[in-house]
Amino acid sequence: MNILYIGSSGALSLIPFQKLLLSEYSVKAVGVFNPIVLDNRIIALENSSLSLFADQQNIPVIDLSQSVDLIVEQCKKISIDIILMSCFGKRLSEEVVALAKLGCFNMHPSLLPSYRGSEPIFWQMKYGSEIGVSWHLVTNDFDAGDVVKQKAVILDDGASYQEISDALAHAGANLMLEMLTELSTANLSARPQDQALSSYYPYPVKQDFVIDITWSAQHAFNFVRATEAFGYLYLCEIGKHHYMLDKVLDYDNNDHLQEAEVSGNTLNIPCNDGVLIATFTGKL
Repeated sequence: MNILYIGSSGALSLIPFQKLLLSEYSVKAVGVFNPIVLDNRIIALENSSLSLFADQQNIPVIDLSQSVDLIVEQCKKISIDIILMSCFGKRLSEEVVALAKLGCFNMHPSLLPSYRGSEPIFWQMKYGSEIGVSWHLVTNDFDAGDVVKQKAVILDDGASYQEISDALAHAGANLMLEMLTELSTANLSARPQDQALSSYYPYPVKQDFVIDITWSAQHAFNFVRATEAFGYLYLCEIGKHHYMLDKVLDYDNNDHLQEAEVSGNTLNIPCNDGVLIATFTGKL
């Protein structure tokens, strides 16, 4: 099976691609949006660049920022059987999708139909939901195609955004190989997403970085640890006061407070269940 693999920088694209290269399947080309080329060589400032890694493996890289006609012309030269996508934020044209004889599939880091959209890790951690990864057929609507593989992922307490991405990428890579095996033997099944259960969330903005003390302390701790890489402060309202948190240090499920306790720039926050320990930079 000839595979066109499409993605971008980051673990969610790179880890499944690396595992794919170790398998029996043949990756004929990689598609990325607007790769940086200097002296006919792809360059990148980060080590997680899919285009750079593909170039280092002497795998052709197709620039998906080109016109549809140019993309189709290049893809036809490699006779694509399957298109695999992960962490690619652009819509593929119907002409490109149609080139994949056996189907075009996308990996999405949530348990679809919940948490469609461009940044599902953030929202799953914000709402304390079960987190996971799905492979689905690509349709004209983002993240709405039939699901073919899905798996929940258990995270460690206090996991960073990078650690969560790595865990989801490894789970998704294993599902990808299962999917390809079933596809090659014509045993792959798909199920439509229940639109009544679907949810979509946009890319988070400053106002979304809020700690709600009706959460458990553990929930708040994990949310901050998972999303601090975005670089925002976290607004936390306690009684009449508003605190701007910058770090969470720990939590204690067995402790209980009636009101916040302040010691220097450290704040003990009474949550619905337990106490969250954080540092803050301002009080309103």
